Amino acid sequence: MLAACKTAPQQAQKSVFPDNYDSLSNQEKLRWLSHWELSGKIAVITPDERKSAYLNWEQREREFDFKLSNLIGVTLLDLNYDGVIASIEADGETYTDSSTEALIYRTTGWILPLENLPQWIKGQTNEEDLVELNADNLPKRLTPVCAACFGWEITYSDYKETEGVWLPYAITVRNPQKKTQLKFKVNQWTRQ
Repeated sequence: MLAACKTAPQQAQKSVFPDNYDSLSNQEKLRWLSHWELSGKIAVITPDERKSAYLNWEQREREFDFKLSNLIGVTLLDLNYDGVIASIEADGETYTDSSTEALIYRTTGWILPLENLPQWIKGQTNEEDLVELNADNLPKRLTPVCAACFGWEITYSDYKETEGVWLPYAITVRNPQKKTQLKFKVNQWTRQ
């Protein structure tokens, strides 16, 4: 059975940065960046389909809003996660699940690594990850090492400095075993 619910709008939360923020490495800055927004395009490529949409993504620590729309601005998918329950509004219906990844798969058939994507999309790595750096000492290729990360590979081909931190603007996330590839072209990052 599908459940519908509406939550009251939250007050805008902000990332809290330490006093020595400007002297931190880029990876340290990314760890502090917990509230952000990006707008751009996403392409989802599988053996059966190739879809693209405009993406607006707002991240607030573990909570996020992930909205896909078409060329004329019509919302195709609106995924909200409050840190506990994920909900999608699509085709006039609301669907819920405790897992964002299961909910996306159930409603679209897409395999999206939403548990780790907020970290990967920023170019943030962990100590145990396999990382190839570019000439500017920023991640060029990332092979994450964790149970939920198995098979995923991330490549970054464009970085720009945004409000004191280097963020990727072209990202490819692929998993050959799951035959899924995601391409992101970011138009704008906003730190909050």
